Amino acid sequence: MTAPLHRSITPLLVALVCGHLSVLAQQPKADRFAEFDKNGDGKVTREESGNATWFDALDLNRDGVITRSESAYAARSKGGGTTGDAATDATAYRADATGPVPLSASKAFTDLQFTRDWIPGTKDRNGKLMTGTECNYIVAHGGSLYAAVSVWNHDPAAPNPGPGVLVKRAADAPWEVDVQFAPRNVRVPVLTSLAFATDGSGKKLAQPVRLLMAGSGSFENPGTITVMVRDDEQNAWTPSTITPVTGARAFEVRHLFLHRDKVTGVDRVFAAVTSGSVFSGVYDPAAPGRIRWNAEPELTGRLARIMSWGVANGDCYLAVDITPDAPKNGGLFRRVDGNEPRWEWIGEWGNRKNHKGVAWVRGLSAIPDSAHPGKELLLCSREVDGVVEVIDPQRNHEPRVEFDLRRHFGGLVGAKDGQRFTTIFAYNEMTPAVHPFTGERVHLIGGGIMPGLLGDDPRSKCAWFLIRHADGRYATGQIFDPAVTPPAVGGLRSARTLCVSPFPDDNGRVIYTGGFDAAQGPHLGTAWIYKGTLPTIKP
Repeated sequence: MTAPLHRSITPLLVALVCGHLSVLAQQPKADRFAEFDKNGDGKVTREESGNATWFDALDLNRDGVITRSESAYAARSKGGGTTGDAATDATAYRADATGPVPLSASKAFTDLQFTRDWIPGTKDRNGKLMTGTECNYIVAHGGSLYAAVSVWNHDPAAPNPGPGVLVKRAADAPWEVDVQFAPRNVRVPVLTSLAFATDGSGKKLAQPVRLLMAGSGSFENPGTITVMVRDDEQNAWTPSTITPVTGARAFEVRHLFLHRDKVTGVDRVFAAVTSGSVFSGVYDPAAPGRIRWNAEPELTGRLARIMSWGVANGDCYLAVDITPDAPKNGGLFRRVDGNEPRWEWIGEWGNRKNHKGVAWVRGLSAIPDSAHPGKELLLCSREVDGVVEVIDPQRNHEPRVEFDLRRHFGGLVGAKDGQRFTTIFAYNEMTPAVHPFTGERVHLIGGGIMPGLLGDDPRSKCAWFLIRHADGRYATGQIFDPAVTPPAVGGLRSARTLCVSPFPDDNGRVIYTGGFDAAQGPHLGTAWIYKGTLPTIKP
């Protein structure tokens, strides 16, 4: 099996990569890789490569480093092409696929009517430029909406304000800049609102304290691993330093999440860093940003991205990308709580015995276990294999494919047998929602497919989302505005985030969503935020 792609690589990109590799062909790959790997850590950073174009082409998983596996994949991809062998290509659509596609008869959330809620390239009421290539997160916090807008693969010929956070303070209010980070950064890798109910000793706070926190990269606060925390009273963002760092290796804080230790009773915030480490901290009103971090990581030495996290049955889990030449370095991990916590390796997911390439597991989320009342299962999306999967902690974390994304969407858009067909769903999360009229409890799972529908109808340039019902059945929705034809190649591409409106005026009838996938740039003004509204007439 050839190593799977994180994206469908275009012939232009393949030519760029292979053209660079052909210059190096007379030298052994390992030796040439070692020449770039100046600090000998088994990875090449952008600074070490000295060639931004080449680096972006090979950094397939966008974690800020190139591994030998990514370099080797690019070499094997010589020649490109748009079709593959359905029997051997992990990204190929198979017309005779037998994976499950349980469809729901419910119309809940399938009739959302979308309108564009923000236009990139415009200025806010204070005259600040709002633009970007991706909207990575939309988060409800303190009665407002906040959106992380990034500039990865931004057109270098256009003004670049840097990544930042936008805010919308009411249902009828426009978006405006809340904070802007340095232009050398490419994105706000995570934005989340966390509620602390205890202090660092486990003592219950008089009132829970909710903090809006954003991840940062190595260019925002050089020499440190730092997160940014919003001070709601001062309308300002404060750096919260986790630990100093040395060396040129790039990193970003990709995940921030909260977990209550089952033994100590302490609410802990965790920061997962692309350098392969996980740090933890506690609420401390006297500390900068009100977080006191442990400088030593709880988990370290991961060779690939920590892709997602989840909490089920009171246990905290991490999904780490699999590294082909380092068995057990990636996979599913569970935290063993206590005064001396540790992360135990559970296994590689999805019975992936032949793990060439990486297996991106996204959106780990807890769902009720109907077979064991009071217990929970883990739901996740496996990008490379194109499925939504259930992991059962009650059965030794046994995996089960629940929904075949590639079979469903390939059939929906008329993909040809053997055609390379990428499905990316649950970029960041699976969003729980309750239908305001029927009371149905669902998970909204945003994403995109490549290639999509053809034609001039705006729906051919839409993004997609799935509605997962509590019975494990699914429905499909499209994000598009009939009045707007997206100018970017691929249209809206992908929905990266969905958020239920916090505004009372919306009465639970509105979902905000943001996206675009800025791979294969440059791009300009391709980030988007749409507002989806349910009809006032009950179904």
